[in-house]
Amino acid sequence: RRVRVEWPDDPAPPTPWAELADALAGHRQALCVVNLKRHAWALLDELKAREVAGLAHLSTSMCPAHRHQTLTEVRRRLEQGEPCLLVSTQCVEAGVDVDFPVAYRAWGPLDAIAQVAGRCNRNGKLDLGTVVVFRPEDPDAYPDPAYRQAAAATEALLRLRGHESMDITDPELHTAYYRRLYDLQGIPKARDDKDPLVEYLLSQHFAEVARRYRLIQQDAIN
Repeated sequence: RRVRVEWPDDPAPPTPWAELADALAGHRQALCVVNLKRHAWALLDELKAREVAGLAHLSTSMCPAHRHQTLTEVRRRLEQGEPCLLVSTQCVEAGVDVDFPVAYRAWGPLDAIAQVAGRCNRNGKLDLGTVVVFRPEDPDAYPDPAYRQAAAATEALLRLRGHESMDITDPELHTAYYRRLYDLQGIPKARDDKDPLVEYLLSQHFAEVARRYRLIQQDAIN
């Protein structure tokens, strides 16, 4: 257990970008992940107005080389203990090795919140890092309907279980989340499917699933 998660009250009003910027400005090093690029830009405008030191931005609007350059500078600042405040979209959630003492995450899917927690106290330098989940301005705006559905499933879990039982290190929480999201109770009906991939999924043989799974069946070169 490397982090503690501060969940918002239910119901709770959205946090204005100005109020969020004030909270972030109080940290020497912090990460904030939002759901949309326009949300990142709105928050960046507020932080720039406060002349926050070490401010950085990361999103898919940037080309890969620019993102790499930004992350290199972010890692350097973190390692040297310099001011570093990174505002990012979801592109920082997977496959990015950074270690912030504090992370803020706009309300979203449980798996996305868990991914951001993986960027907080990643190397275990602190007893516990802090992850703050907040409801942003424009709270009903998400990248797509599937993302909105996953956020709603997380909302339902919070109402059902309460703050005390929303432990992201508990596998049972994630099982309940995915059952609610995908209605996994219907999966056993697929046992008669002739596709061996289904059997490997059901038996949790993930190495074989990874070898056989193809999002696009025909390989091509871009």
